[in-house]
Amino acid sequence: MKQSIIFISILSTLLFSSCEKWLDVGDPKNAVKTSLIFEDEASLQAAVAGMYNGGNSNALGLLSLHTSMLADDLDATIMAYDQYTTNSLESNESTVGDLWSEVYVGIYRTNAILDGVPTATFSDAVKNQALGEAFFLRSFYYFYMVNLFGEVPLIKGIDRKENEVVERTPVVAIYKQIVEDLQKSIELLPVTYPVGKIQRTRVNKWAATALLARVYLYLEKYKEAEELSTEVIKQTGLYSLSNDLGSIFIQGNKEDVIFAFDVSHLGYTTVGMNTVPTSGSVPSLVIHPSLLSLFENGDARKAAWVGTSAGYAFPFKYKVRGGVGNEFDVVLRLSEQYLIRAEARAHLKDLVGAKEDLNKVRQRAKLGEVEMPSQEVALSLIERERRVEYFAEWGHRWLDLKRTNRVDEVIGALKPEFWEKTDVLYPIPNRERQLNPNLSQNEGYD
Repeated sequence: MKQSIIFISILSTLLFSSCEKWLDVGDPKNAVKTSLIFEDEASLQAAVAGMYNGGNSNALGLLSLHTSMLADDLDATIMAYDQYTTNSLESNESTVGDLWSEVYVGIYRTNAILDGVPTATFSDAVKNQALGEAFFLRSFYYFYMVNLFGEVPLIKGIDRKENEVVERTPVVAIYKQIVEDLQKSIELLPVTYPVGKIQRTRVNKWAATALLARVYLYLEKYKEAEELSTEVIKQTGLYSLSNDLGSIFIQGNKEDVIFAFDVSHLGYTTVGMNTVPTSGSVPSLVIHPSLLSLFENGDARKAAWVGTSAGYAFPFKYKVRGGVGNEFDVVLRLSEQYLIRAEARAHLKDLVGAKEDLNKVRQRAKLGEVEMPSQEVALSLIERERRVEYFAEWGHRWLDLKRTNRVDEVIGALKPEFWEKTDVLYPIPNRERQLNPNLSQNEGYD
């Protein structure tokens, strides 16, 4: 999909196709006729499935790897990734444009659900489920857009003519919308998963709670982050820290995973396809020495999640390179909630509680306990643990460096010949600015 949803004529195959069913939404020159989409429950379910497609797109799937190269988790052995490894993105970079357009496709799909479902003739339970999922996914998509691009257009409607000239929205307003959407999602969604307890490829109340806990951490609302992460951790009937680290990213894991994108239509994840080398070959993406050195002796995560080929270490959380596999793209894990709560407690000067949470994650990795004599030490230990736990996953390291205002210090020292302070944000894609003259460019880019 090469053209942004903000500007594109609305096509049924673009907006609401799932891998099982396409829906006719009428004249593509007009706004989507949601009355046609929601005339029966089967059509609604196909539209709901379509909302998730943005998350398992190639562009969003690559986010985990691209941000790891921008940070200090991964390096590349091929020149194709030079713009990321040298933090030298350009506004005409195709992968940046693809990310923008595919995420806005997902946002448009959520908006169509939010527009059409309230007046549809379904039961309250059916409506609430669809609306709750839509609010979650819209907040999820905007969370990544605002953290990668900064100010972006906040699109909440489905009118094409209005959307195609929307200006960029202040970051504060976007975060406000993210919080409101997640609060609504929590209110509407049940505690059960709509696709069953095992799969978890659609969201429930606790997935929305987990994401909001993360958002509050980013907003430095530490009390709220602590409270919400605690709510998730308490759901011991659904979640626990799996001791089988190798199974966490396999479909059917019912312990560690809170939410994952279904990639069964592909058979493999974008991360696996781009990180697992062919037998004996040099990996295209390798683990940066600074990350590799952080693994302590006996860390079970290194044995389970780091592979070696031709003398290089590579990320091996996902084992399937291609063909038919049994993995899914894990987005939210229980361990994150422990580390969110640990960090929140450290900021709230509850070092005893922070230590307990951090050591819970370390215990699962077969590591000994650490001490936290001060807040400064606590926050440093938590940052380190987050890096080892979430390398090459959904931008955690890159976003952690940004939100803690350490990106200049860390990446500037690591890549002094390339790093500029304006590299902290992605460029607004050129093709989007050509289509919408109201889109300004981020500082440092043409």
